[in-house]
Amino acid sequence: MLRELIAEYGLPLVFANVLLESLGLPLPALPTLILTGAITFAASPVSAPDGWLPQLPLLAIVAVAMIAALLGDMLWFWLGKRYGNRVLRFLCTLSMSRDTCVSRSLDFFGRFGLRVLTVSKFIPGLSTLAIPVAGATGAGFGSFLFYDTIGCALWAGLGVALGTMFATAVDTVLAWLDWLGRGALGVVGAALVAYVGVRWWRRMSLLRRLRMTRIDIRQLRALLDGEPPPVIVDVRREVGRAIDPFVIPGALALRDGDAVPQLAALPRDRKLVMYCDCPNEISAALATEELKAHGFADVAPLAGGLAAWRAAGYALEPLLLDAAAKDAMQHAAKSASS
Repeated sequence: MLRELIAEYGLPLVFANVLLESLGLPLPALPTLILTGAITFAASPVSAPDGWLPQLPLLAIVAVAMIAALLGDMLWFWLGKRYGNRVLRFLCTLSMSRDTCVSRSLDFFGRFGLRVLTVSKFIPGLSTLAIPVAGATGAGFGSFLFYDTIGCALWAGLGVALGTMFATAVDTVLAWLDWLGRGALGVVGAALVAYVGVRWWRRMSLLRRLRMTRIDIRQLRALLDGEPPPVIVDVRREVGRAIDPFVIPGALALRDGDAVPQLAALPRDRKLVMYCDCPNEISAALATEELKAHGFADVAPLAGGLAAWRAAGYALEPLLLDAAAKDAMQHAAKSASS
């Protein structure tokens, strides 16, 4: 049944699956590429013992997958350029790893710039987020399209190539699924439930590990009127601050890396309030855990982070950067054109 469906509607299925995945839906398209490539290759006379030769049906699958992926990516690129950090936060609410997805994507993008788009589709969680990050950091459309086209071609080409290489094995799996009939749906469903369960368990484990007292924004506002006021520390990634260059007044903006060496000159009993702009304050909680392990006695994350402070209508100030910090923050957007 599946074999006949792909043989008749292979290209439309590939286009729809790839487009929906690139728009952010949890519908992996690589298995569809592998199946379509395997069935197309097996049905072709070129797959006879004479050996493998490039053929138009396989190239058509790659081309259709590339076009679908680029259409979805261009939409997210525009949304990232237009709405910036709000798009990233929205995408993370849809992710099963929403507590760490933005920070991980910013790490990759800050390190490699637009070049990360050539491999982002092979990295779970990065394939969708890297695109709006590129737009939010002000990358040029031409540079984005160049690297993203390379990435789409590599990804689609690999999927189809795997299908041709393992056409016999895929045929065996399809025959087994045909034999199982409706039982195959139970196997697929069980695998999906197991996958979601493992991801959920890992997320819950992280949240339990980082369960600690938070300071809310009203408590922080009251503490700032006292003497001495707490030291407020911005632990967002540098690329994240480039996207949203505002801080809570008086905050110290840490560079990417360990927080302890950057705060080593502070007294260990000084009140520190760490904030980020990520779900569940994960970055701030991780920094708090690290500082407490190195002797800082009075450290806490800010509940809701920068978003809660902004939503309450409290003042923000533009981030003042020295030349080195500006270079670091602009590196991701400029690396592709340098």
